[in-house]
Amino acid sequence: MKDYTIIWKGNKHTNKSSRRGYIPTIIVDHITEGSANSAINWFTTPTNNVSSAHFLVSRDGQIYQFVKIEDNAWANGLKAKDISISKAEIVKEKEVNPNWYSVSIEHEGIYNKTKGALTEVQLEATIWLHQYIIDYIKKKWDVKIPVDRKHILGHYEIDPIKKPNCPGEKYPFEQILNRLNSKEVFNDIKGHWAEKYIMIVAQEQIMIGFPDGEFKPDKQITRAELAKVIAILLNE
Repeated sequence: MKDYTIIWKGNKHTNKSSRRGYIPTIIVDHITEGSANSAINWFTTPTNNVSSAHFLVSRDGQIYQFVKIEDNAWANGLKAKDISISKAEIVKEKEVNPNWYSVSIEHEGIYNKTKGALTEVQLEATIWLHQYIIDYIKKKWDVKIPVDRKHILGHYEIDPIKKPNCPGEKYPFEQILNRLNSKEVFNDIKGHWAEKYIMIVAQEQIMIGFPDGEFKPDKQITRAELAKVIAILLNE
């Protein structure tokens, strides 16, 4: 998997607060409902006093950061009286504002157009970012976030009433979890003559699937794609 540079965008106007002694134990995924630029502008303007996020992944695979992981971003808040509406088991267990123990990732997209589906480069970037967050928290607090759907959530699970479509039903949770667990699976290779070989190159991250969960084993490869595969094999 390629390495990424996280671009810092937070400023003095970006909303943040203390974690009140809580350690982040969940990652919550969101959809921006607008462009990356509009999200950046909103999270850095003095007129916004209601929301923020730790990270943003754009459609072209850029990763931006607004709030340090050590701080609390204003992305997943629920008042104590509203915790009962949450679908997330861990939220009901903790019984405090989810912002205090969560890391939030916004994904550029508009629900009516994408239903939460990511571009190929956006998917690759967010998989890397999830692993980065998990590693950062392990190093900082010696706490390991489990790679499962109890700890990697959608905002709709935190607040199903106000955010029922965030990040959307096509958001690739399963593909992200499989990749993080090094168990890449595809829904179109069962019984294919190359199934075993496809799984090998996927697990080694020499070749990856598409955001829709398919490998498309009979799709023609371009010279550019072949060059990329050869470069990976040569460790370039």
